[in-house]
Order: sequence, then C-alpha cells, then structure tokens
Amino acid sequence: MISLNTPSDALKSLAHFIKVARLRANVPMRDLAERSGIGIATLARVEKNGICSTDTMARIFAALGTIDSFIESLTPPEPTSIAELRQVARKNERQRARRV
Repeated sequence: MISLNTPSDALKSLAHFIKVARLRANVPMRDLAERSGIGIATLARVEKNGICSTDTMARIFAALGTIDSFIESLTPPEPTSIAELRQVARKNERQRARRV
C-alpha cells in the first residue's frame, strides 16, 4: 500500500496530537514539561514541529497518560493468513549480512 504521507506530515501530526492532548487534559505547558522531565522550551519545540528524541516522546506520552496508545501504535499487526504466518516465520530465521 502506497502512502501519500511524508515524514514531515507524521511530525506535524505528532506535534498536533501532543498539543491537543495537553489542552484536552487542561495541563499547562510548564506542568507537562515538569512531569515529563524536559524543559519547557523543548516541549514548545515538540508542540511546534514534532521533532524530538524517542526518549522525549515517550516521556511526554507517559506524562499525558497516553503511553499505552503510543506503544500500541508501534505494535505490528497480527498475521491474518497462513501466507503471512509463513512469511513471519521466515523473517524470524537467523539473518546475516552479505559479504562484500
């Protein structure tokens, strides 16, 4: 399946999600930054452009109480057919880098 979304679109969505979740929870930026263990300037940048480390992202999601949905979004879907199961089984076999 081809997606028309770009990495930039994903970062904008992340920034928007964090800001909306914070506002819906009625949490001031200063409080969320403190709960997350990050600086307020860092949180402001994340809410503006979505760019941050995975550690910062996980801290923000945890402080917002949305860490479970974050982890769930990173979980690959379960195989739905025998062919997919076989493909997963082949991928789990030991793989080695090619010699050059």
